[in-house]
Formats: sequence, C-alpha cells, structure tokens
Amino acid sequence: MLCMVKGLAVAFAITCIIFIGFGILLTYTEMTEESLPMVSLVCTALSAGAAGFDWASCMQKRGLLWGMAAGAVYVVLLYVIIGLAADRFSMELSLVMTFAVALAGGAVGGILGVNRKHT
Repeated sequence: MLCMVKGLAVAFAITCIIFIGFGILLTYTEMTEESLPMVSLVCTALSAGAAGFDWASCMQKRGLLWGMAAGAVYVVLLYVIIGLAADRFSMELSLVMTFAVALAGGAVGGILGVNRKHT
C-alpha cells in the first residue's frame, strides 16, 4: 500500500514540476497557451507512467495491469482535485482522451517497472 501512495505522490510531483515549468515558460517567453493541451497530455502520460512503474516494481508481477490501474487512479484523483478547485466542472471528450493517455502511460510504466532489474 505504501508503494502505491509513493507512486501517486511521485506522479503528482512530476505534474506540479511540469506545470510550474510551463507556467514560467509562458510568463517569460513568447510561448502561447495554444500548446497547453499537448503539454497536459504529455504530462499525464509521464506522470501515469511513473506511478505505473512504482506500482509494478513494488508488486513484481502483472505490470500491465498494475500500470493501467495506477494510470486510472491518477486520472480519477486528478479530476477530483480539478473539480474541487474549479468554479465549474464539466465532463468533456478531453476526459476520455486524458483517461486513455493515462492508461497507456501507466501500462508502459508498469511493463518497464515489472521488468526492472532488482539489485
């Protein structure tokens, strides 16, 4: 259980770092907000992949399933946080895309995590 919490904490730390960095780039460069959806999807894939890697490394079996589970839990928690922080919250097609990207990222992370050499 502690591995799962650690994996999600790492995933959300990655999310924070990426979005703080992106905010700094938006502030101090000529970059526009048009790239935000792509940055968001890449961030989701990397964060879910990190969570999936940790979960599968800890369980040492069924990396694909543990990774996908980590990606799903990451997205659900992310949308709960967004829903609590936003004035309004709506379910859109982008949620489906984000969920699919998180599942894929988590699956890849899980496969890599379960096949990691333990020293």
